Amino acid sequence: MTKRFSASLFILGTISFLIILISVVHHATWVIQFDTLIRTGIRSLSSPLMDTVSIAITSIGNPYSIMTLTTIVTLGLLGFKQWSAASFLVINMVLFSTLNHFIKMNIQRPRPPFHHLVYAGGYSFPSGHASGALLFFGTLSILVYYLIRQRVWRKIAIGTCLILALCIGLSRIYVLVHYPSDVLAGFLLATACLGGSWYCFIHFKLLHLKES
Repeated sequence: MTKRFSASLFILGTISFLIILISVVHHATWVIQFDTLIRTGIRSLSSPLMDTVSIAITSIGNPYSIMTLTTIVTLGLLGFKQWSAASFLVINMVLFSTLNHFIKMNIQRPRPPFHHLVYAGGYSFPSGHASGALLFFGTLSILVYYLIRQRVWRKIAIGTCLILALCIGLSRIYVLVHYPSDVLAGFLLATACLGGSWYCFIHFKLLHLKES
C-alpha cells in the first residue's frame, strides 16, 4: 500500500509540477489568473496582526531555520540509532533542496513587483520556502508513520507537520515575495521528490512499518 502510494505521489507530483513549469515559462493566461485570484484572496486578510503572524511563520521556513531543524532531528535520530530514518531526512533535504535551487536558477522568474514585507533575494520560481518546508515536514510525517505506534498520536503529529508546511507556503504569498504558482510549484516538486525517495527506501527495505 505504501509503495503504491509513494509511487502515486511521485507520478502525480512530477506531472503537475511540469504542467505549472511549462505554463509559467510560456506565461499562460491561467497562471496569471490563478496568481491574481489567490493573492487577492489571501491579501484580503491583511491586518497588523496578520502581518506579524505571517512574518513569524515565514521565518520558520528560512534556510537557516530549516537547516537547524534538520540538524537537530538528524542528531536525534542518530542518537536513537535510526540510521535509515536519518539518511532519509538528510538525502531529502540536501539533494532535493539543491534541485529546487537548480530549477530556480534556470527559470529565473522575477519576484512579484510589490512591496515585500520581508527581504527576499534571488528568483521566484519555484518557492524554496514552500519546497523546503514540505520536504522537511513531509519527511517528518513519513518518519512518524513508521516510528510512532499509537495511531492517534501518529495522526496528530502528521497533521501538525502538514499544516505547518502549508502555513509556511501561504505566508510567502501573504508577505508578497512569491506568486501563488511559485508556492504551488514548490509543494508539487517536494511531493514528487518525497514520493520518489520514499518509494526507493521502501523498495530497498530501508523503512519498516510498525503497526499499532
